[in-house]
Amino acid sequence: MKHFLKITLIILRSFLIFIVVWGITITITKNVHKSILVEDFKSKGVYQEDISTSSIKFYKIESNEKKEAFTRDGNMVYPGTGADILVSCQAILHPVVNGFITFFAGGHAAFVNPNYGDFDRDYIIENVTSIEATGLNEGKNYSDIFSTDYWSTDDPYTEVIGLRVKMTDEEKREVTSACSSLLGDEYNYSFIFDTVNKSYCSDIISKAYRKIGKNLNKDGFATTIYDLICSSDCYISYYHVIKDNVKYIYYLG
Repeated sequence: MKHFLKITLIILRSFLIFIVVWGITITITKNVHKSILVEDFKSKGVYQEDISTSSIKFYKIESNEKKEAFTRDGNMVYPGTGADILVSCQAILHPVVNGFITFFAGGHAAFVNPNYGDFDRDYIIENVTSIEATGLNEGKNYSDIFSTDYWSTDDPYTEVIGLRVKMTDEEKREVTSACSSLLGDEYNYSFIFDTVNKSYCSDIISKAYRKIGKNLNKDGFATTIYDLICSSDCYISYYHVIKDNVKYIYYLG
């Protein structure tokens, strides 16, 4: 009996070690992949002196994109346009755990609202509002409509990536409908259990795009920010980083 228990403990310990090593390896791979994608995107940018200012520097990446990568209103530059995905890898929960969460899961994600007639609401403004799930609000936390103003500033994120999925106009309407249907979902703090009735930020994105046959979470585990960035169904259309009060914007145009 003791021999059997000893073997069982050895197998269990080996399994746990395997899971930890596997998780760390996958996470490192995704972090490296994200960095490569971003650096490759930035390397293609050409400085746009005519629209740049002392505080905002624009770098255009020539492409066949017909949809704008951002919306500009005076000094405000709203990243992404309708049905784009905004993500930041920077966690903002607590200084003690931010580094750990940033490395393993990333920070936050949002779906940029287009304004389709079927889904119009008075509080949805095309390209400058988003559907998001956040667990940081006071009181009840649930998926709601947010202004994308804060995605445009350095508070709380100094690095923002705009992702885009290739799809038809009909698919864009369908994914918007799917994302809108998740409004009011309670925040899923477990990130794994009860995912039918509860959602978290990147989970909303994954669920919505699954409706049009796009798998943004290839490993099938909890959907992290890195899963979205590294998905073969996504590509970068916008990127900005803020350094010394200067915003550097790279975009498809």
